[in-house]
Amino acid sequence: MKILSLTLASAVTATMAAHAELPAPPQEPLTYAPAPKACTTEEFTIYFERGVTRLGDQADAVLDAVADDLSDCRYARIEVTGDSDAAGPVDLNRKVSDERAQAVVEGLKARNITAGHIGIEPKGEARAYAANGYAEPLNRKATVRLVPVNSDQRAS
Repeated sequence: MKILSLTLASAVTATMAAHAELPAPPQEPLTYAPAPKACTTEEFTIYFERGVTRLGDQADAVLDAVADDLSDCRYARIEVTGDSDAAGPVDLNRKVSDERAQAVVEGLKARNITAGHIGIEPKGEARAYAANGYAEPLNRKATVRLVPVNSDQRAS
């Protein structure tokens, strides 16, 4: 009887094993797309020599960084501001700051950045750090400001 029980138990186990479902094959691990970069207002500055309105060697690296940021985020507008120092007549400083801003816009266009959302604002010496007639190198600049779509900020 004991032999019959073992034989019967073995037969039942074999039958159950034959009809048992195989475990599911392992699944590929879930992968998620990286979270989108949080777009914030970005500002880049290009400095110029006194009286110079064409882009210098260091401008390429700055404009490349602007182009990289533009590829990472969606920006509502690009604001380019030209500045000058307080040396010289006001009208000349305004003209120089406008030409600096225009040079930056041309540099952006050379990087396939469309001018549709680019605004230009020449400030002249209006925002000069030292408006006392001294040639202040930090005032001879153009600033590129990237304002994201979700921002309510305005140029100051």
